[in-house]
Amino acid sequence: MLEFLQAMTGIFVVVYEGQHALKFHLGRAIGVVGPGVHFKIPILQRFQVVATKDTTLDLEPQVIQLSDELVYEVGAKVVYQIVDLRKAVIEVDNLVEGLKNRLVIIVQNVVKAQDRHSIRDMSRMVDEVKQALGPVEQQWGVQVHEFGFSTFSPTPETMEITQLQKLAHEKLSLYRQFHDEQGLNPEAAVSLISGAVMALSGQSARLAVPSPLAPAQPTVAGENQDVSTHNSGNDHDG
Repeated sequence: MLEFLQAMTGIFVVVYEGQHALKFHLGRAIGVVGPGVHFKIPILQRFQVVATKDTTLDLEPQVIQLSDELVYEVGAKVVYQIVDLRKAVIEVDNLVEGLKNRLVIIVQNVVKAQDRHSIRDMSRMVDEVKQALGPVEQQWGVQVHEFGFSTFSPTPETMEITQLQKLAHEKLSLYRQFHDEQGLNPEAAVSLISGAVMALSGQSARLAVPSPLAPAQPTVAGENQDVSTHNSGNDHDG
């Protein structure tokens, strides 16, 4: 009902809870009013009503390259509130779009300065983003209550690189164990790590693999004949 009367008469404006309105007189901002019914002089005066409660702003995931050329997909969320309506309305044309653009730049600058080791310190990066948002808060009359990364994951290519690096470290650790601690030569250590089979020089231990069927002993030609002749001679003498 109030909205209908407000539109028909044009002599007052209704401001609800969670909102404030900036009053203009002949194009000049003259004050901020809170919730309630506020009268105005048509044509000469107008009110710009803006929500001043906590607002959540989502930052779309963006692809950012780190200082060591690894690539991450990063998204963020920020909860802010307008604390100075005059600045929020006058100092920036569109507060929401302006905050999104500034957040994109700040997040890019913070993340791309990291490497594969420092990227794990999430709390430090959050603090750096909040610190970089300080001048924006003062300039545009907002206060940031919460900030966090909603998406922070490596791209498939980066994941493959990090897995290969981890595998290389594990193989290097095994090599040092075989070569330094157990005294194997470099070729043997590398072969054990890679899974190759080779004969180790200087190693006397060998595995004897039993055969399921023992082969028959070979018979030398002429040996049975000599034995037969010898036996027949003995029989004759007897």
